[in-house]
Amino acid sequence: MNITDEYGQKLVELIERSAHIDALVMKSRQAAEEVKQELEALREKQQETTNLLHTLEVSGNNTWENIGNGG
Repeated sequence: MNITDEYGQKLVELIERSAHIDALVMKSRQAAEEVKQELEALREKQQETTNLLHTLEVSGNNTWENIGNGG
């Protein structure tokens, strides 16, 4: 094998590795976007749950006050 052939082979390997790296970068970006969307959905559910618990707490306190006042 001569130097030109070795250079060509190394160049092909470099191109293949570069393509593999690019594919991994795209895959990681896609995964990050999916995690971001899932996190946003969970935050929305968390906020809904917090609001519901607050509503129940206020409602429960009012009920006990009404019972205490002869309701």
